[in-house]
Amino acid sequence: MMERANGKRTVPQIFIDDKSIGGCDELYELEKEDKLDLLLN
Repeated sequence: MMERANGKRTVPQIFIDDKSIGGCDELYELEKEDKLDLLLN
């Protein structure tokens, strides 16, 4: 799992289409920047 998450150890680790997004803070940042929908579509 750490290899897939590029060495990150925080939980949860979020993946979209096998791409590591990071954790909750990174997910919220993507949403704040209006970039999350682009990754989900």
